Amino acid sequence: MMCPTPHLCVCVSSCISSFSALRRLQARLTKEINVEPEHHTSSLGNHFYMNHPIDLLALDWANPLVRDHIQVYPEICDTISEPWQADKWLKEIPFDELSPMWADWKVTPHRHFYIKEVAQLANNEFVIPMRWVMVKKVEHVEFYRVKWNEETGKYSLFGSDSTHLEGSTSTKSSRDLLYRLPASELKYNFLELEKGGYKFEFSECLGTSANPSRQIAKGRPLFVLRIMPWCDDVSGNRSKQYNAHVNMYTTNASLPHRKLSQEYFVRFCSTSPHASALEQFEALSKDFGKWKEAYDCKLEQDILFQIYPHAGPADNPQQAESCSCGGLGSSHNCRYDENGGTKAFKETNEGYHAMFSPGVPRTPEKTIARIKEQIHTACLGVKDHVDALQTATGVKDKIACHWIDKLIEMARERQNTRISNVATRDATLNNKNLKGPAREAMKKKIKEEIQEELLKWVIMQPPDRYEQYPENSDEKRNPSLRPGDHFNVLLRVRGLDPHKDSPCELLHTYLLGEDKYVWHDTSKKWDKKKEELFAVCLQGSSLEGLTIDSLRARYCVQYKNSLIGKHFKSLQQLAVFHLNDSLCPPHLFEIWKASGELGALLWFPEIKNMDQYLADLEICIANLLDLWAVYDPNRIIVKFKLHVLPHIIDDIRRFGPAVLFSTEVFECWNAIFRLCSVLSNHLSPSHDIADTLLDMERFKHIVSGGWWKTEDNDWTQAGKHVRNYLKEEVQLQRRLGWTDISTMVPGTVKLESSKKRRPGSWKESLGQHWTAERDGCGDQSQTWARCRYLVSMSQDVCKVGSWVFSKRENGTDVAAGRILLILLPNTTTIISLSTAATILLEIFNVEGRKNERLNMPILSASGETLLVAAKDILFLFNAQHDCKHGKCRIVEKPALQERETTTRMQGTIEHLDNTRYFINMHALHNAHLIREVLPRDLTKHQLRFPNRRAKHDELAAGLRVTGPAARKAAAEQSTRTRNRNKQKNLQAQARAGLAVITEEDPEELNEESMLTGVQDDGLSGGREDDEDTSMEGMDA
Repeated sequence: MMCPTPHLCVCVSSCISSFSALRRLQARLTKEINVEPEHHTSSLGNHFYMNHPIDLLALDWANPLVRDHIQVYPEICDTISEPWQADKWLKEIPFDELSPMWADWKVTPHRHFYIKEVAQLANNEFVIPMRWVMVKKVEHVEFYRVKWNEETGKYSLFGSDSTHLEGSTSTKSSRDLLYRLPASELKYNFLELEKGGYKFEFSECLGTSANPSRQIAKGRPLFVLRIMPWCDDVSGNRSKQYNAHVNMYTTNASLPHRKLSQEYFVRFCSTSPHASALEQFEALSKDFGKWKEAYDCKLEQDILFQIYPHAGPADNPQQAESCSCGGLGSSHNCRYDENGGTKAFKETNEGYHAMFSPGVPRTPEKTIARIKEQIHTACLGVKDHVDALQTATGVKDKIACHWIDKLIEMARERQNTRISNVATRDATLNNKNLKGPAREAMKKKIKEEIQEELLKWVIMQPPDRYEQYPENSDEKRNPSLRPGDHFNVLLRVRGLDPHKDSPCELLHTYLLGEDKYVWHDTSKKWDKKKEELFAVCLQGSSLEGLTIDSLRARYCVQYKNSLIGKHFKSLQQLAVFHLNDSLCPPHLFEIWKASGELGALLWFPEIKNMDQYLADLEICIANLLDLWAVYDPNRIIVKFKLHVLPHIIDDIRRFGPAVLFSTEVFECWNAIFRLCSVLSNHLSPSHDIADTLLDMERFKHIVSGGWWKTEDNDWTQAGKHVRNYLKEEVQLQRRLGWTDISTMVPGTVKLESSKKRRPGSWKESLGQHWTAERDGCGDQSQTWARCRYLVSMSQDVCKVGSWVFSKRENGTDVAAGRILLILLPNTTTIISLSTAATILLEIFNVEGRKNERLNMPILSASGETLLVAAKDILFLFNAQHDCKHGKCRIVEKPALQERETTTRMQGTIEHLDNTRYFINMHALHNAHLIREVLPRDLTKHQLRFPNRRAKHDELAAGLRVTGPAARKAAAEQSTRTRNRNKQKNLQAQARAGLAVITEEDPEELNEESMLTGVQDDGLSGGREDDEDTSMEGMDA
C-alpha cells in the first residue's frame, strides 16, 4: 500500500496504518503542543488572527537545535558580530529588561542569584548584583559593593570609583561605576543570608528586600529574550495580480546571526488583507513583558521567560508608518530627525547642509504630543489646519488618521447644526443685536464646546474596549487618548523607541536605493552597442571569492530597468572594473567608486575596532553624498534614501553590523506565505494561513527533537528515527530552511572523484612545479591525489584557481596567492584533516601603492611558488584582471545553449597577460578580513572635499537659481494641463446636454457652504478635496 505521506515512507510506524490514523495523531499532537492562533479585533474594527511570538518562542527553549544557541546575557567583547555585543543591549536596556537571575547550573543549580538584592562573595564581602554579562565566554556579575556607613548608621552602596552612590558627583554613568567579577565568585544569595540572620537597612531603597521576581518564579529560572518583528505589505498571489496582505514575522534576536539568516528561524505571526501594520503591532505588544512558561531542554526543567522588542527592520515606507511619520513624500520625511522643510528652505545654505547629517532627533514623547494636537485640532472640523500640522512636523499616524477623519466630519455636522443652519442653530445666534466681535466670540465659544464634546467622545472609543476597563482604573479615572486605541502603540511600548530602533536596512535603502540610482543614470543613455560592450566585459569578471552563483550580464543590460537586489549587489562589486569613459562620464564613475567602497564596509559581518570602523564609514558616506551633490545637487533633497545614510552610523553603533538587521531572509520567507495563501480557503485567510503555518511549526518542532508536554503531564520527544530524519534528509532540510554550518571544518579537504584524482608520486603530482629543493617536502613513499577543494580558516571553500591569503613558513607573515594544486596522500578517505594535505600557491606581491583610477591595491606576479599546509590558508578573496594593462581584447566564440555549443557567435573577453591583477576592495565577502591583512595606508579613506560646508554652500547657491525656475516652469505646465482638462470636461458636459452654470446666486453659495461644512466666518476653512482646492488657488 502506498504510504499516505512522503514522511511516513521514511519514519515507518506500526501505530499509523491509515490516513485517518495519521489525522488522529496530528490532532492529538496539536492538542498537546497547545499553540493556537488567537483572534483579535483592532481599534478600527478589523478582525485577524495571530500566532503569538511568545508561544512560538517557548518552543525554542524545548528545541535542542535552538536552545544551545540562545544567548541570555549581554556580552562584553572587542569584536562585535551580534546584537547583544552592541551598545543598545549593553548600555541602553534597563537592567529590569534583561535576564534577572543567574545560577551555577552544574554545581549548585538550586541557588538562584537575582539582581537588586544583597548577595555574598566567596571573600565574605556583601554586594548587590545589577546585571549578568558574558566576558570571554564566561558569565560575570556586575555589582555595587555594600559597606557600613558610619554617618547614616545604615548600609550604603559604593561604586568602582570608591564613591558613595547617594549624592555622588561623579560624571560617570551608573553602569560605569559597577564592579565586575566572575559570577562563580558568588557564595550565598539573599534568601540564604536572610535565613542566616542578616538584616540590611540601606540609605537607598535598593537591595532592602528580595527581588519581587522571586515570587513570580517560585523556584524556576527566569530569562528574557529579545525579538525583531518585521512587517510589510505582501501579495498573496504568485501571479502578477496583486493581492494585498499585511504580514508580520519575527525572529529571536537572542540567537546568532548565522542562525537567523536561515528561514528555519523565521516565525510567522499574522497576516490580514484588512488590518494595517499598526493594528497588528497592537496585538503583538500584549506579549511584551508577560511571563510565559516553557521547558528548557538544556537545564531539563520548567522555566519562565519574557520577550521585549529590540529593533524593527523593514523597508522605509513601513518604518515611517511604524514611527508615525509622513513618509518619503512629505517635506519632513525623516523618521530619525526633524530635518526638512519647504523646498525653498532646503535650498538655503543652512537647509541644504542639514540634509547631509543627522538633525534634531525625534522622540516618542514629541510625536505623541503632536498626534494629540492633531486630534484636538480635528475636533474643530478644519482639515486644512490638521494638514498644516502634519506638514509642519512630518507626523502622521495611521491609527489617529482614522479618528481624525471621523472627528472632522462630526465637527462639521455639529457646527452646521449649531451655527450655520438657521432652523437649528443656538438661540443666542438668532439675536439680531449680537453683531461683530461679540457674535464671532459666541461662535468661537460654541466651537470650543463642540471640541470638548468630541474629545470626550473619542476618548470613549472604541466603546467595547472602553467598557472593559474597571471603574477604578486610570483609563476611567483620568481619561485620555490611549496608545493602540487612538494612536500608534509602538510609541509607548516598553523597551522600544521606534524612531531610533527602526534601523536603516541595506536591501531597500542601499541596493534598491543608491545603487539603483547610479545604475539608472549610467545606463539610461546606452545604445545597443554600448550595452553589448558592457555585457561582454562584465561577463568576463572573475567570480571566485564573491559568493555570486552566476552572473547573467546580458540579462542585466537587457532588463536594466527591472533589476532586483541580487543584480545590484553584483554590479556594486564588479561594474567599476568595466566602465570606461565611453560608458560612464567621470562624475558618475566617481560615484561608482564611492558606492563600492561604502558597500564593502556596510556588509562587514563583524567589527573589531568600532571607533576606526565608524570613522571610515563616516568618511565613505560623506564622500558618496558629496559626489552625488556635485553630479546632481537636487538629488539629496528629493531622495530620502540618500539623506538617511548618515543615520546608519548610529544604527551600527547601537545594533552591530548592518547585516544583522537586513531583511533579505524575511523577503525570502514571503514565498512560503504565498504558497499558503494560494492554497488557503480564501474565506478567512488570516485564520487559515495562521493555522497552516502553525502546523508547520509543530512538525518542525517534532522532527527537530523538540520536547512537549503530553496528556499525562510528562515532557516527551519523538523517537530517535524521527529525530535523525531532519539531520539525514537533505530535502527536508532544504524545505525547512535549515543548514548545519558545523559540517564545514576549517583545514579539511575533499578529494576529487576517483576518475579525476590522477594519483602519482610526489614529483609527478607537482609536475612542472617540481624542484630538487621540494623533494623533501612530500612523502616519497606515498602516491598523491588531487583534491576538489579545501576549507580555509574562515570556512571558505577554496578550489584550484582561487585567490587566498595564506601564512608563510614562519607562521607570522601573510602572502597573497592563487592556488595551483591541492594534494593529499592517496587514500580512500573522502574528507581528510589538514595535517596531511599540501597546497601549492602561486605568490603575488601586493604593491605599496594603489591604482589611481580604481583606488585599489595592485597584485603583481612574483614568479615564486610556495608549499603550505591547509591550516595555513586564511581566507578567500576576489581579484580582477587588469585588462587595460594586459591589453585584453574581445573575441568571437561559439555561444553555449542548453550546455551545448551552438553555431551562434558572441563576444567574450580574452585575457592576455596574467601577471597583474587588482584586489577587489568592493567585494563584500571577507571585506573585513582583507582590510585586516593589508597595510593601513592601502585601506585608509580620505575625504574628497575637506571643507564640506563650503562645497555645500556653493551647490546651494546654484540650487537657489535653478530651483525656483524649475518650480515656476512646473507650475505653469500644471496650469496649462488643468485648463486643458477643464475645457475637455466642459465640452463633454455640453455634448451630454448638461447646463453649465456660469454665474451663481450668493444665497445659493451660502446654502451650499453650510451643507459642506465650509463657513464664511474666517475661523474655519475645511475642505473636502485637497486637490480641487489647490487647483483653484493656483488658477486664481
